[in-house]
Amino acid sequence: MAVSKRIIALVFVALASISAVGLSDMSTILTRLAQGIADDEIVAELKAKLKTDPKATAWWAWLGYAHCLRQEWDEAKEAYQRARELGAKPSFFWFSPTLPVSWLTDRNYLRRLAIDGFVVWQSPNVFCEPVPIADPKHGDRFSKVVFVYGSKAQVDRASHFVQWLNQFGELPRHLSDAPSVFALALGLFSERFGMPVKFPVRAWLFAKGNGSAFSFSGHTLFYGSIPNDRWTWWLKVAHEAGHHAVPAFGEFDGLHEPYSGGFLGERLFSLWLWDEGQEVVNEDEEIERGLKDYLLRTVSAEIVKAQQWLLQTPRPEKPPMEVFLGLCLYLERLGGWELLKEVMAKSPEESWDGFLAGLESVLSQRLSLGLTLKLRVPDANTPLSSFDISDLREGLMRPSIQFAWWLPQGNFQCTVKVQGKGRLQVRWGEEQVAEWEVNANEPQTFSCTISNQKAQWQRLRFWWQSGSGKILSVNFKEASNKPKSVQAKDERRG
Repeated sequence: MAVSKRIIALVFVALASISAVGLSDMSTILTRLAQGIADDEIVAELKAKLKTDPKATAWWAWLGYAHCLRQEWDEAKEAYQRARELGAKPSFFWFSPTLPVSWLTDRNYLRRLAIDGFVVWQSPNVFCEPVPIADPKHGDRFSKVVFVYGSKAQVDRASHFVQWLNQFGELPRHLSDAPSVFALALGLFSERFGMPVKFPVRAWLFAKGNGSAFSFSGHTLFYGSIPNDRWTWWLKVAHEAGHHAVPAFGEFDGLHEPYSGGFLGERLFSLWLWDEGQEVVNEDEEIERGLKDYLLRTVSAEIVKAQQWLLQTPRPEKPPMEVFLGLCLYLERLGGWELLKEVMAKSPEESWDGFLAGLESVLSQRLSLGLTLKLRVPDANTPLSSFDISDLREGLMRPSIQFAWWLPQGNFQCTVKVQGKGRLQVRWGEEQVAEWEVNANEPQTFSCTISNQKAQWQRLRFWWQSGSGKILSVNFKEASNKPKSVQAKDERRG
């Protein structure tokens, strides 16, 4: 028994000795820190090294990193401050997985982008430590990394949303903000669609390739730095973010991928950038020019195409991809991203038929309480050459508006908020349901009742017979116990 105890004791001493020897090796300490391990033993080793060499800049910074891993913020701040006083430059050890937001806002070497209260900060391109990292598909080595932190407003901590590994000494100029845009799109999509994304997502930018990209769980691989313009890269990373965090309905024909997640991602991100990213867009002529052209030639064109397809009689069983995308964008512009999210969540399957079932279910439910629409869309007959994309944000103001809408069978109160002066006529299909005299400087509200004989997509038309004005909003609500004939009420409310 005594011999056994002695053997156990010797083994314990040997293991302790091995551990101490291992930790005293710099690469072992850095490897464990890079893996997110910062136990008492590592902190003790770092402090011991600093007692021996109190001017070792890197060790002070790594001590700050270790305290960050342990969320010991006061100790971390003190260690980083000492490293800064000794002349430490931004490197891997400045960017632990989680940091206080206040630290990020104080660092002028970080790139910042924001949309609607969601903010990202991008680090410089720094060496991977302690050794290069291999990608999970090909095993190629990546020696540089950009970290992008993400945070919502009013949250005091930010964490890695993206780790952008690359084979470039410095990112090419047209790629300089792609990591931030990728993180911003991932954050917005995940939040607004409720898709589970395991952050951080790792992006792998290969030095050479044909410009293609491939996404799978937790990773996106970008092959080469082409194309050579920033706006196309903004679309490219938003597309790949869509593969991670936007529901992917399909299969559809018409574009180079059969499922919609990536295509819808780039289109939605562009609309939200137009709505809420004016600080970014207005300061950058290159991005503004690319965004406006894309919103006109792609987004607006697909919204028009979707309406025209829905109003066909008879209608084909299944649309091409552009029509599905246009319908999604149309719903988002009319009812906000919340309406699109709800339709997708209520769809019994991620197919065209499933989407239509989800849409009809959501609209039927919402109509019982009242559904308000804002006409921030090109209408069904819009020639794109005359469309002003500011209407995607502000809403239409035209003498004649007609757009596609769906109602189930039944009677519905249609309430229109309008501002202008003149005679406004409302039609459901070919039937006139109301005509109002509008004459006030302040918005007025008018109501009429639509009797819909069968569930259908139909043209809802607003025509200014004289004068002009703007339709501020349209509300539909189920009108129980209403007569089944088409009728109009000249109810006016200031």
